Amino acid sequence: MERRSITIREVAADAGVGTATVSRVLNEPWRVSPATIERVKASIEKLGYKPNFRARLLARGNSGTICFLLANRPFISSIHAEILQGAAQQADIMGVQVVYASSRYSPNAAPGEIQMPQILAARGLIDGVVLAGTNYPNIIKAIEELELPYVVFGTNYVNTDGNKLLNAVYVDEETGAYQATKHLISLGHKKIIYIGDVSFPWHKRRYEGYAKAMGEAGIKVEPPVGSMQSGSLQMGSDAVKELCEAGKQFTALFAGGDIVAYGAIRALRNRGFAVPADVSVVGFNDDEMASISEPPLTTVRMPTEEIGARCVLMLDEMIRSGEHPAEPVTLPVDLVVRESTAPPKQS
Repeated sequence: MERRSITIREVAADAGVGTATVSRVLNEPWRVSPATIERVKASIEKLGYKPNFRARLLARGNSGTICFLLANRPFISSIHAEILQGAAQQADIMGVQVVYASSRYSPNAAPGEIQMPQILAARGLIDGVVLAGTNYPNIIKAIEELELPYVVFGTNYVNTDGNKLLNAVYVDEETGAYQATKHLISLGHKKIIYIGDVSFPWHKRRYEGYAKAMGEAGIKVEPPVGSMQSGSLQMGSDAVKELCEAGKQFTALFAGGDIVAYGAIRALRNRGFAVPADVSVVGFNDDEMASISEPPLTTVRMPTEEIGARCVLMLDEMIRSGEHPAEPVTLPVDLVVRESTAPPKQS
């Protein structure tokens, strides 16, 4: 005997809410409290409710497919892989399909010269784009010329005017860097140096958080050290070399990324320094290696899966309304204290 389909009314009754609330959980979860979302999801799972998403999409005139476009970054980057996972999970809840594409382009290329993935150029195949990776204004213009709604992972967006995009999801990097630096100060460190290339906006925001904490504590704010020309790992290694050859005294390093921190730790060991006995090191991102590195890395954790989910939710709202959001989303970060930090050695 064919199994009877569960209705939205039965889900609502089981969860103790109205049918409109169940609909909002499925279509506009940002308008529902987290507790209600969990209750409705539990009822959906228990009853085996299968929403007719295809009918809803046809009624809206949409394809039900969005593109996750990763630009100028390798997919092996755990941060962007986790963002994609969060985007895919949220899209699945909403009955939307996510397709993955990648692009490499020069920041100096004219928008019309950027080789866009075919699925973006073919009209009608996708409803919008989540743009992750390292991006520049020219690809924004290229996507706008395709008349596609888009949302940007704003942390790695490089622009010259310093303004934030409205249709973007950011993390609170300055606060995270401030907390990381305050942690080092609380351990007794005063000779703290930031490693990062502040010509890139994410390193600049993190340096500003470092400088704020140092200034509030009445400690000298040191200039940043590091260049991205050779990549993040080499930047960490080169920065330690530069500091040591200049005879610079330091007891702690705040690296603007976890990979930068791994390069710094390797260079410190090669020069006979122990971490954290001689030098404490803090990173930023909390990538998949941070908890198993040697020593486990104290770092600032970004809510990567939530970033992806919020990008999809914002994009869906833009597709529905045809309008840009009034302001970007900025998500909080957390300091994760592990074994790479300790009080400074007493001289």
